[in-house]
Amino acid sequence: MDFKKFIVIPVFIAALAASFIVIDQLLNSFMPISDKGGFGWVTFQAWAMYFLAGGTFKGGLRTFLGYVMGIIAAVTIIYLVGIFSATGFWALPLAVLVVVIPMCAVERAPSLFDFVPALFVSSAVFFAFGKLYPGSTMTSSAITILTYCAIGMIYGIVTVNLRGFYEKSIAKKA
Repeated sequence: MDFKKFIVIPVFIAALAASFIVIDQLLNSFMPISDKGGFGWVTFQAWAMYFLAGGTFKGGLRTFLGYVMGIIAAVTIIYLVGIFSATGFWALPLAVLVVVIPMCAVERAPSLFDFVPALFVSSAVFFAFGKLYPGSTMTSSAITILTYCAIGMIYGIVTVNLRGFYEKSIAKKA
């Protein structure tokens, strides 16, 4: 495909990204965390994770389930820090040690639950929410993250399907 035909794809993806920004500006005020800046960054990194998981519906499901498990892992770390608090400085390292072992071990889980990168990314996003949105709770963070992750999965599916449709229509003309 020459560049003149190819450039349609980046323009299309840019239009999708812009359409999501509109959705984010309308949706973010309905989230349990109030933020005038929106949560688009969660969708954009989830959208990228969709492609890292293979760019398929199953990959999107693996990503979303990984986000759920990553949030569970982050919450577990938070609770373990409390349990290990008597160790002072070592409370967080010990909590991470305990939780990261099963996070990595899910690599051997059935295929819908084995996408380890999503666990680590969503855990990081969950911890970032606590710093970026001081009024957030674990529940409000989880709801917001999973909502915006789901949107990223939808945008990934739309991207793949529309690109496939476009490339097939170009191939027919050739």
